[in-house]
Amino acid sequence: MSDDRSFAAAVKEELAQVLSSDPANQKMELAALLRASGRIALVGGGQFALSLTTDWGPVARKMVKMIRAHYQVEVSVLVTRKRNLRKNLTYVLRMGAQPDLEPMLRELGVTNAGANLVDWAELPGFAQEGGRRAYLRGYFLGTGWIAAPERQHHLELAVHGMEAADALGQILFQHGIPVRLSYRRESHLLYLKEAEQIGRFLALVGAHDAYLRYEDVRVVKEMKNLVNRQVNAETANLSKTVEASARQVELFQHLKRTGEVARLSPALVELIDLRLKHPDASLKELGELCQPPVGKSGINHRMRQLMRICESMEP
Repeated sequence: MSDDRSFAAAVKEELAQVLSSDPANQKMELAALLRASGRIALVGGGQFALSLTTDWGPVARKMVKMIRAHYQVEVSVLVTRKRNLRKNLTYVLRMGAQPDLEPMLRELGVTNAGANLVDWAELPGFAQEGGRRAYLRGYFLGTGWIAAPERQHHLELAVHGMEAADALGQILFQHGIPVRLSYRRESHLLYLKEAEQIGRFLALVGAHDAYLRYEDVRVVKEMKNLVNRQVNAETANLSKTVEASARQVELFQHLKRTGEVARLSPALVELIDLRLKHPDASLKELGELCQPPVGKSGINHRMRQLMRICESMEP
């Protein structure tokens, strides 16, 4: 599990350094982070308070940076240590009730014009590829997880609400990444199990270093699997050849003992003698030992003739 966490941490740390030069895309990423890791509370006077929670320090710093760059909202950061875990910290960004908070929530698709919470909002940025990439990047930073490629191929996004899950699934499908859907507790889980699709997702959201590492591991794994398949196939073929040769030797010895070999043509007798002298040779090698040499199809034909004769004599 530590390998998985370190790889996921490396991916999130890399994505935390990716900051679009387009303010609209930054807001799209922030909108995804709010929807993925935000919690809204209704306080006195019908006003909203917002908290954002993450286990990753670089992600917390990025959220603070983007909020302060685009909105006049006061943000405080609380760092706590998870119980029974020495190194794992939790970062909570708190934004209490304040005049500029609700306009920010409305612009980022968390509330509507009537100041009501909404399950999903079609933001203008979805019309642009850069906006969609930024939104996916933000959602992964908020609730995404990826296993180390050396261990298994698995990437997931925990999504709250079926409408949001459908929308994110459609966005990924538009970029050639068909995701699967399952359920975990109160969340919908979008997940990928194919190495190629995971690599495409990493490249899409801007985790290029992680993508290159993932591709390196994937290629090495595929090469190992290919070599193993080839070795297994060759072993199986060798086993079949040995079994066939042993059967041929047994039948040809029977022909010799019964004297039936005297009724055969010189070409077939030559093949019988060669097989008995070279029980481990392949048919191709037996054909090359014939005088004159016989090609693959010719030696196959002779062997089939002999086997039919032998099998016809069996009780």
